[in-house]
Amino acid sequence: MSTNVTQNQAGGVRPRLQAAQQKLMEKTRLSQKMTTDREAILFSGMRANQRLPHPIYIAEGNGARIKDIDGNEYIDTCMGFGVHVLGHNHADIAAAIKRIAGRGWHFGIHSPEQMPLAALLHEAIPCAERVMFCNTGSEATLYAMRAARSFTGKDKIAVFEGFWHGMHDYCMVIPDPEGPRHRPHRIKMGHGVPDAVVDLIITLPYRDETAFEIIKEYRDDLAMVIIEPVQHSNPQPEVGPFLHELKRVCAECSVLFMLDELVTGFRLAYSGGQEFFDIVPDLAAFGKAMGGGIPIGCVAGREDIMRLLLGLEVEKGVFTGGTFTGNPLSMAAGTAAVQYMHDHPEIYDHMITQGDRMTAGFNAFCAEHQMPVQMKNVSSMFHIFFQRQPVERMFDVHEESLVEAQQAFFLHCLGYGVLISGANRCYISATHSSEDIDTMIEVFEKALLDVREDGLL
Repeated sequence: MSTNVTQNQAGGVRPRLQAAQQKLMEKTRLSQKMTTDREAILFSGMRANQRLPHPIYIAEGNGARIKDIDGNEYIDTCMGFGVHVLGHNHADIAAAIKRIAGRGWHFGIHSPEQMPLAALLHEAIPCAERVMFCNTGSEATLYAMRAARSFTGKDKIAVFEGFWHGMHDYCMVIPDPEGPRHRPHRIKMGHGVPDAVVDLIITLPYRDETAFEIIKEYRDDLAMVIIEPVQHSNPQPEVGPFLHELKRVCAECSVLFMLDELVTGFRLAYSGGQEFFDIVPDLAAFGKAMGGGIPIGCVAGREDIMRLLLGLEVEKGVFTGGTFTGNPLSMAAGTAAVQYMHDHPEIYDHMITQGDRMTAGFNAFCAEHQMPVQMKNVSSMFHIFFQRQPVERMFDVHEESLVEAQQAFFLHCLGYGVLISGANRCYISATHSSEDIDTMIEVFEKALLDVREDGLL
């Protein structure tokens, strides 16, 4: 994409931003050329590049760092959108991939590579009486919704403001940010989503007791409520009591309670959000970290619900499928990743310590300099809000006047060697050292001062 961010709304030039943008152009000439070449033939599904003169294309990664095709190195906070808990190019995962590559990586029928990972998940995940593999997180949430509808005989699914559960139609109905906060209206995210789907989704306010009232009102039509233990767009560490009350209300109303652990699974803790918040759902979806960087999804849950995923031959069975489901490459990479996390529980203490330290340092600097910026984190997940008021819910994020400051901050960080994706959903890994965190804090502070010097804060 080509967006010039060197001028403010009044047309004034921002000298520090202009200099950073020019420096970036000089350092990333191969990325510029690739952008031009791609525009003629390729519409990419990746939308999380920053608002830069052109996207940055990544050539390689190792540990906490990545290099672009021009050879520039960055400390990475995208980490494959949360995938790489163990860092890029982890030796055990790389060895598993090479082992499979020498034998054949897709057969379309079962392979023995599935059982080691299934056994690890069965032991690790509190709710996992049974597991089922699929290819992506979107598939996992879709299959779980389908099973919930069949199991309960009810059609509606409830989601929360600020959610992200995948790209299928049932996840394209969202709360209207312009509507009521306590009883949000439903709107479609973009076009192409049938009107009929809107009637099947109930939108709930996040961390708001009104959600419990709405669940009780729709109890006769509501099959399941799905929620992330921690929203990766809004990591709130105090969400635990709300999750427990939500589970209680769902049980009272005969509504299934599901945790979307696609990001939190094997990241917040070895056993994910279920361990972190001491809560066991009826169903859960996993992916990302459990695949070691290879596409994967998993539905886990109670045996009586999961049995419906066996297929149409069982009573009330639902259809599942997928050419690449359970393929040897994903299974072997996943086994290597999960086994390493099982064998090295100390990585979680490290990520919690470094994530909390980074957030405390960032917020102390912003408070000292009276900057309307705040960082929220839960363990290794963090998000930077350019926002004057405290952020408790995504409905709180509405500081349009600070959008330019945020984009300038991202660009300055990139110039100083720290990459933040345009999605602003950030992660550290077990390979981010204490020194890396020191560097990140320093870069964040320098970037914020650059933004202020240009009059944007």
